[in-house]
Amino acid sequence: MKHFIMSLGFMMSLGLVFGQGTLQFNRVLLVNAGSGQVTVPAGKVWKIEANGLSGGIYYQNWSSSSTAWSATNPNPCNGATTGSASIPYLDKLRCATSNNVLIINGIKTIVDTQKPMWLPAATTVSISSTPCVNGASMSAGVPYYVRDYSGGGSPVYYMECDGPIQTGTVSNSILVSIIEFNILP
Repeated sequence: MKHFIMSLGFMMSLGLVFGQGTLQFNRVLLVNAGSGQVTVPAGKVWKIEANGLSGGIYYQNWSSSSTAWSATNPNPCNGATTGSASIPYLDKLRCATSNNVLIINGIKTIVDTQKPMWLPAATTVSISSTPCVNGASMSAGVPYYVRDYSGGGSPVYYMECDGPIQTGTVSNSILVSIIEFNILP
């Protein structure tokens, strides 16, 4: 170790060790599967800060119940105090992301948020996407009861009137936060 330090000091005194430039903040990028393949431009370096979920919320029917509207239980969508409705109970869930991965130069990669990842110029980045499917369909203005698991942990229960919810494929992708730096001489 002593010889290494002495050699390094000798090379520095001769000017044989050079820095690689200074980094200057340029911009922040948010990349998901819809971004397609993106490439680190020449003269730039990217620092991947984090990745997380982007969208990917779907609904599944789990029950329904007949409800009568009254002054103490008005329709939450239009305030009606008479009549009745069959109210669907829906689970609001987050699409699984285990198959959604960051692909760097064709290699599937997992980002460790404790250790940021640096990417040099000409590196390609893309994100695979595994869509999930809405199993429920609701029209706007029709009440439905929601058991919401989308935030993780214990579910949250509430009545909803907004819609519409359409059956079919739901976009599902991870989201990657990237800081782009200019390399200055």
